[in-house]
Amino acid sequence: MSNDVSPYAKHEYSVGTHNNSWANLFELIPEGARVLDVGCSTGNFGAALIRDKNCTVVGIDTNSADIAAAKPALTDAQVIDITFPGAVDGLGKFDVIIFADVLEHLPDPRSTLKSLRTSLNPDGFIAFSIPHMGHLSVRLDLLSGQFPYTETGLLDRTHFHFYDRLEISSLFTDSGYTVVDKRPVVVQYPDSWLRDRLGQLGLTPDATFFSLMSDTESQVFQYIGTAYPTSVESIRHSVERQRPMPNDEIIGYVQALIDEKERAQERQRNAEEQLAAARRHSISYYFLMIRNRLQRGKSQA
Repeated sequence: MSNDVSPYAKHEYSVGTHNNSWANLFELIPEGARVLDVGCSTGNFGAALIRDKNCTVVGIDTNSADIAAAKPALTDAQVIDITFPGAVDGLGKFDVIIFADVLEHLPDPRSTLKSLRTSLNPDGFIAFSIPHMGHLSVRLDLLSGQFPYTETGLLDRTHFHFYDRLEISSLFTDSGYTVVDKRPVVVQYPDSWLRDRLGQLGLTPDATFFSLMSDTESQVFQYIGTAYPTSVESIRHSVERQRPMPNDEIIGYVQALIDEKERAQERQRNAEEQLAAARRHSISYYFLMIRNRLQRGKSQA
């Protein structure tokens, strides 16, 4: 148990976002569902489900400081270690149990998932997000001979397990579940940046390289989805409940992704222009930048 909030306490869900795990998970949770959020941290996501989807949300976490912050935000919040046998037996049954970037932190996630089958209502399911170890950023680190652990993210130092798409399917199949919905969160790098990075390693990418990266899901950062206890009846209900996305929603989603990509490209161009200017003008460029910032500061004072 910890007296300090976790590094995940700052993670927040913002309405209107698209290409991230929180937005995809939010879409998967039914209106009015009774939800168990495993590893809820300070309850930011659960609070959004209560506010915008009229859900009942019980949050559990091993971090006592996070739970103290989550209590006012959620229907209930308790310090509970999900890895203990029968840990949530006293909390009742749930329509949805959420594991948002949590399963990879558990010593034995298969045993945990098996034990939670009895905590789900007849049509209940697991909603999950799991980092994808096949992302290009990890591959480039390995090409450089590095595996740099971080506080959060794909190489979080507290991860017990690392997953690709097939291993995620194996995780749920072995635990007695069927994955019904699995969607990717994509984080792309500009081709120009990738060429520069590979050039630093003495490599030259060609069309075959980019085709291979595409075919092996190198741009997928996370997988988000749902898994139902494996039985003919539960899977039938789960398929019936899957709502096809209307065309206008598909168009809006695609347009949002295009807009995000264009903004990222614009930021990349601006950064490259500033770097080129710095290389051309060296010290005089930085003096100019400092002078402009000082002038802006005086005008705002």
